[in-house]
This record gives sequence, structure tokens and C-alpha cells, in this order.
Amino acid sequence: MDMSNRPGFRLSLCALLLALALVGVSGCVLSQTRPSGMPQVDQYAFLDHHSYYSGTLAGGKCPMASINFSTYRLDTGTGTLEGIVPFEVNDSLTLIYGESTSLAGDYGNGSSGMLSGTYALPSTSGNLTVNGFTSDGTLYITYHNQTIALGPGKQWTDITAGTDRTGTCTINWTEADTITYYGNYEKSSIKKAAQFR
Repeated sequence: MDMSNRPGFRLSLCALLLALALVGVSGCVLSQTRPSGMPQVDQYAFLDHHSYYSGTLAGGKCPMASINFSTYRLDTGTGTLEGIVPFEVNDSLTLIYGESTSLAGDYGNGSSGMLSGTYALPSTSGNLTVNGFTSDGTLYITYHNQTIALGPGKQWTDITAGTDRTGTCTINWTEADTITYYGNYEKSSIKKAAQFR
């Protein structure tokens, strides 16, 4: 029996084809559009975490620590992120996290840093978790069990101090721990480098 000539069959077939077409269209739109407040598919959000250590010798003689391996630089004027990018830049990339350390004074000298890519939220790196974005573009993170909300261009800083004693010296140190959410930038402005200084 040929069902294709029955009106009910033709109506059901048309409804099915329409539903499939709508699913295809909505799927296409969803893959290209993210919720309000998040960077869009051609953008990424940039979050930078910098720890700055400075020290003053209080007694004895300490060997000088030295680090020198900078891997990235963000030009906020042009929106260009240049450096070693050891991850894939694709449509799923949502956020780039920069983590760096600098030494100064009797604590040492130089700096080092690295970039990592985030493709899904929440995402954790060490003691820092990126939880997500609100519709107004505010980024929520958790750092050492403290919730921090940062709008684009905003910064959070925590300063601590202490004294380290070894068998040969005593050094008074200060740490400035800074987390900056720079906002959204175009993925097309990322410049990968095999080596960076």
C-alpha cells in the first residue's frame, strides 16, 4: 500500500521536514552566538594574574634568585596579544589566562609567565577558578576560596608581607598579587611566536 498519497502522511512528512529545518537553523545560530556578556565566537576574554615579589635583606647573605622567561605581552591599545600560545585558537576558545611572576630587590630579579586557553567554564588553574560571565560582562572568579567580581578593565590586588629565614640569611619580603580582567579582544589579533622576549 502506497502511504505517500495519503493526506495524513504528507502532512506528517511536511511537519517533520519543517522541524528538521528549524533545528538546523537554530543549531547554526547557537554555534555562532554566545549569551550576552560573554565574548563572541570571534573574540576571547583576557584574564591576567601577576605576582610581584620584592625583598629587603635583613641579615646574612642570600643567593640572588633570577628568572627570565616572559612568554606574552598584551597591547591594550591595539588589542594585540603576542607571545607563545601553546593551545589551539578556535571557535570554542572563550578565555585566555595569563599567569606571571616578577622578582625584585634582594628577593631576586627577572620575570616569567605563561598563557593557557579555556574552552569551557568553569575552569581551574591552580588556586584560581573562572566561574563565568554575567549578562553585563562581569567576570566571576574564585581565588583562594574568595569570590571576586571583575568588570572589563578592573583589577583586584592583595598585598602580603613576611620574613623568610634560612641558615644563611633573613629577608623581609612583600608580595603584590594582582588579577586583572582586561575584557574582550579579537582572536584575529593573536600573534603566535615560537620564541618570545
